[in-house]
Amino acid sequence: MAKKYPSKAKAKKMLRHGKVRGKKLTRKQVGMLSMLAAGKFPQEAK
Repeated sequence: MAKKYPSKAKAKKMLRHGKVRGKKLTRKQVGMLSMLAAGKFPQEAK
């Protein structure tokens, strides 16, 4: 099964950098990455 989300460390790095592929992160992306950085996954949050 393919991995759907970045690792906790990668999510933290992306949040610190603030950009992905040269574009700023959107509010939704920041929310998702914050959740992943905290060690939670979208399915668990509902």
